[in-house]
Amino acid sequence: MRKNMSINFKDALKYFKGTAQEKKALNYLQSKLPEDVLVEFERLWKEKPPAPPADAVPESGLKLIKEFEGCHLSAYPDPLTGGLPITIGWGSTRRADGSHFQMGDTLTQEEADNLLIEQCKNEFLPALQKIPHWGEMSDGQRGALLSFAYNLGAGFYGGNDFNTITKRLKNKEWDLVPDALYLYRNPGSNVEAGLARRRKAEGEAWKKG
Repeated sequence: MRKNMSINFKDALKYFKGTAQEKKALNYLQSKLPEDVLVEFERLWKEKPPAPPADAVPESGLKLIKEFEGCHLSAYPDPLTGGLPITIGWGSTRRADGSHFQMGDTLTQEEADNLLIEQCKNEFLPALQKIPHWGEMSDGQRGALLSFAYNLGAGFYGGNDFNTITKRLKNKEWDLVPDALYLYRNPGSNVEAGLARRRKAEGEAWKKG
């Protein structure tokens, strides 16, 4: 009997999810478990996960950046200006040492991935960590702001052209942040459509938390 205790409940629930067997099995399990075990299970199930460390690069932010920047292993001109800044990798405009890329430069995929993480950690997180309530934000919320900052600048908070998003974050008007993000899409420019999709995705990441 002890050998059967190795059953993986997560796999079992996944396999039978939405079936009549699932309901029957769960009802049986509930009828056999002591009440104190069920109470503790419910508490653990509903427990809000702790916020990730404030100095950790948000995984959701990296995912958004990769989705909208795309990866190019050869240097190319900025889509908006047609020239500077010269960009490469996941939208990187500078090497880890701070020097700018030039047309003709190339990277390996590993170099591009590592450069993205290092730049987020060294150039963006220090500024983002100064935003009020950063330590209370979820990975999704931090990720939305990282993607936003990676696109529009690490020091956007408090900037002259970012009054609305600054106000929302400063006053912890978090339900209004997605709409505030969407304002920054360069209306009327040739990149508006792409930026609008990015702002919506960042807003969704913020709302999901």
